[in-house]
Amino acid sequence: MIKKRLGWVTAVGLGAIAAMSSGSAYAQAGPRVLLASINGQDYQSIMQIAPQSAEDYYNQGIVLQGRGQVEAAIEKFSQALALEPDNADYTFSRGLAYADRGDIDHAIQDYSRAIALDSNLTSAYYNRGLALFSLHRLNDAINDFSAALSIDSGFIAAYYSRGMAYYDQGKLQLARQDYNQAKSLNPQISEAFYDKGFIRPLVGGD
Repeated sequence: MIKKRLGWVTAVGLGAIAAMSSGSAYAQAGPRVLLASINGQDYQSIMQIAPQSAEDYYNQGIVLQGRGQVEAAIEKFSQALALEPDNADYTFSRGLAYADRGDIDHAIQDYSRAIALDSNLTSAYYNRGLALFSLHRLNDAINDFSAALSIDSGFIAAYYSRGMAYYDQGKLQLARQDYNQAKSLNPQISEAFYDKGFIRPLVGGD
């Protein structure tokens, strides 16, 4: 059965962060995220069944989103939520699908609802922060990245993203602090991004 909790996703144009992982429950393989490993046989069995439960709809939504069929995924997640409206995972997953579609307002609504249902859902804070960052709501984005870090202090991508928000605010010292913290947690990944010039402004061109 598909794992119910999705990890963080770079859904709003910050794909360069995709290679970073906190080393905890979060992983990223690209613009879309699917933590469950689904082989062809699993896919066939999941998609061939006639959904009988919210989880059935959810599982089909996960498969569809992983295959890039975003509209169909949103419909499946909505059907799951019609049966279990207070499920944080289903709500968060639909938010990811909305973000994949470029519907940032609806994505934020679902992330916020997921957080209201589960205040420890780190990935919802992080993804809402990314969405807010894309809207240039930098203070709100920083608050969400900070909330994610208060739950998972090893969440490397959250340090990077918060650092970028600080940088856009002109708060270079805070930006450098977040970059250095991310680098201390995973020097190899940080150096890779540094070498590409992705984060060079945050360290003053060192």
